[in-house]
Amino acid sequence: MVLLKKGTIAAALVMTSLCFGHEALAQEAAGPQTEQSEHSFSNQDLKNFLEANTKATEIQKESRTALVAAIEEQDLSVDRFNELAKAHRQKKLEEVAENPEEISAFSSAAQTIVQLQPETRQKVKEAIEEEGLTMEEYNNILKAYKEDPAVQTQIRKVMAAE
Repeated sequence: MVLLKKGTIAAALVMTSLCFGHEALAQEAAGPQTEQSEHSFSNQDLKNFLEANTKATEIQKESRTALVAAIEEQDLSVDRFNELAKAHRQKKLEEVAENPEEISAFSSAAQTIVQLQPETRQKVKEAIEEEGLTMEEYNNILKAYKEDPAVQTQIRKVMAAE
């Protein structure tokens, strides 16, 4: 049986949830509504954000494909991988796994996923920086978009103008 390093599964679960749970900006639901905007972004910053978000979403789609491939290469479905990951978190992997080979397959897939994580993070960071934003600026705009209807409106106007 291949043993997993402490934290490997946690990182794999985080990556899996990020990759399978993230939707493109245009598809995200609006967050809680506030009456007045506390945020102020230039139209150029928002254009840069939209370009960066498009690139980041594409990188995440590619990463998602690689994650699924890593799981399926071990003859596991994504659902089964997630079941095994949940069992591992609960320290019940041996009870849930059908056999030692399935544990080994799970371990290999999880380790591959963990190896992909920094690469994906770096690609996203580079894509954001290529558009003239820092990670902090990008995350601030993303947070504001999710929480502030005025920022949502401003972004929609920038999108409509292009």
